[in-house]
Amino acid sequence: MVNMYKGAFFSVLTVFLWAVSNIFLRYSLLEHGCNQFAIACSNILFSGLALIAIGGRNTNIKEIITNYQTWVFGFLQIFRNLFMLMAFVYISSTQANLLGNVEIIFSVLLAWAIFKRKPCFIDFISMVFILFGCFILVADLPIDTAVKAVVFVVISALLNNARTIFAEVHHDNKADLSIRDRLSLTGWILFVCAITLMIVSAILGGIVSFLPESFVNTFKFLKILPSPAEYVAPNNILCGLINAVCFYAASMYFYLYAVSLSNSEYFMMFRSTQAVFTYFVESIAGALALLPALSFSAIDWFAAITIMLSSACMVLMRTKRGKALQAMITQAFKK
Repeated sequence: MVNMYKGAFFSVLTVFLWAVSNIFLRYSLLEHGCNQFAIACSNILFSGLALIAIGGRNTNIKEIITNYQTWVFGFLQIFRNLFMLMAFVYISSTQANLLGNVEIIFSVLLAWAIFKRKPCFIDFISMVFILFGCFILVADLPIDTAVKAVVFVVISALLNNARTIFAEVHHDNKADLSIRDRLSLTGWILFVCAITLMIVSAILGGIVSFLPESFVNTFKFLKILPSPAEYVAPNNILCGLINAVCFYAASMYFYLYAVSLSNSEYFMMFRSTQAVFTYFVESIAGALALLPALSFSAIDWFAAITIMLSSACMVLMRTKRGKALQAMITQAFKK
């Protein structure tokens, strides 16, 4: 019981740090003009270094670099962060976080399609309510803004789900590692992927800068590649460094510790309420004029509560108690 209370405390602390991290990254984009791609790479690079610094010293670096799983995990993490950063340009961090709960829907549907884990009827009802809440949340936004924000959040959620599924299919999860060893392993994965992506994309960005403007306008996706100078720009480096050291590294440690005290399903119960913490921090940032003031109407609150409760319900169905509840309900219907 003591471990569960400690797990709850560190789960809340982790979720709070994630909320602060989201707000800080949005602040960096809007107020300091950071490039989305460059700061995403910078953030992951320094996060990797920070985790290596606080992690164990028994990591087999050669094995990490030569393992293809490293590159899959690392790139999925980087691009997942990148698309969430792109959403921050159009909507608040709180709205993005609420919309990000579609990740739970994708995880259930993909588990059904890939691992044949059929959802229960409560899952389907919860999915409908989550989607209903998301629709209400973006209904008042300009159509162009809503479409872009939703697309970026959905891609981010899918990439995160892809990473989770890949981890389950290739379950070399190093279960015997200590928390510090896990931190080091994660740090090296993030570092080698970030530094590789930065070098490759900087070269490609340099090439794109020499291409005719008409060609770049035809293939607009090329514009996402920043110039090589963006990677060494003070704003991108400093903001990525601050977020990595102050928020990401600490949150990763607390996350691993919280899960070790309880389990991942227990942690996800707290994760489903992250929007509450994000709203609290973002409201303070708005009051201090660090970010545009956050205004939530009664309808927005209704949507937010609907999304969070439905998400928590779906997470609950993955726990032992949830499965027992499902069995009781199914038995009652059979009678």
